[in-house]
Amino acid sequence: HALSLYVAMRRSNVLPGKHTFPFLLKACARVRSFTASQQVHVHVIKFGLDFDSHVVDALVRCYSVSGHCVSARQVFDETPEKISSLWTAMICGLGAYGYVDDALGLFEKMKKEGVVVPNGVTFVGVLSACCHAGLIDVGREIFRSMKSVYGIELKIEHYGCLVDLLGRGGWLLEAVELVKGMPWKADVVILGTLLAASRISGNTEVAERVVKDILALEPQNHGVHVALSNMYAEAGQWQEVLRLRKTMKEERLKKAPGWSLVAT
Repeated sequence: HALSLYVAMRRSNVLPGKHTFPFLLKACARVRSFTASQQVHVHVIKFGLDFDSHVVDALVRCYSVSGHCVSARQVFDETPEKISSLWTAMICGLGAYGYVDDALGLFEKMKKEGVVVPNGVTFVGVLSACCHAGLIDVGREIFRSMKSVYGIELKIEHYGCLVDLLGRGGWLLEAVELVKGMPWKADVVILGTLLAASRISGNTEVAERVVKDILALEPQNHGVHVALSNMYAEAGQWQEVLRLRKTMKEERLKKAPGWSLVAT
């Protein structure tokens, strides 16, 4: 609908301004349409806004979200003056789609040039990239440097990234201690990450405690019972499997069925 309105706008000979295109690109990103993104990009160039910092920032985000990191990087590299959000968008996009070396290399370049300073969102992207590649030592060091070097307050998203990184790498107990040391109470997302890490390590004791914490926050989250039951089965603890399934049956607990959507 947003794109249709833009077409109607052009047919009425109304010229778009620099604020028009970020909204259009956001719409393209929402539906992950690479073709529409390219068409909007052509109009950006046509109206001479391909060097406007906010428009370029929206372009990079749009291409990155759509998974077209090569196009995003081309726009990024051709932009002479890069604002902080542009660096962050490119780093996060590369990290999210597994271009780990590129993401970390760009982060190092950002620090070396010193023109802009990384912010909290930048570090989410960098830590996510470390998680993709299993770079535990690098992730630990980056996490520690946030406050000590850059004076950035750690947020729950940063803890979540490091917990995920440690959990995937088999450092479950360190992940547990990290969660205990957070200045806030763990939310369901971080607890779910810990539960997944428990399964990777095969540690049913930690999983039991995590499941209790999750149910304290979300009593209707029956999927955790199934996850714990599967862990018992993998560990050969069949008595625990039977006990848990009996409890689920008595309390009439059911895991919500999965579903899928096919776009046409």
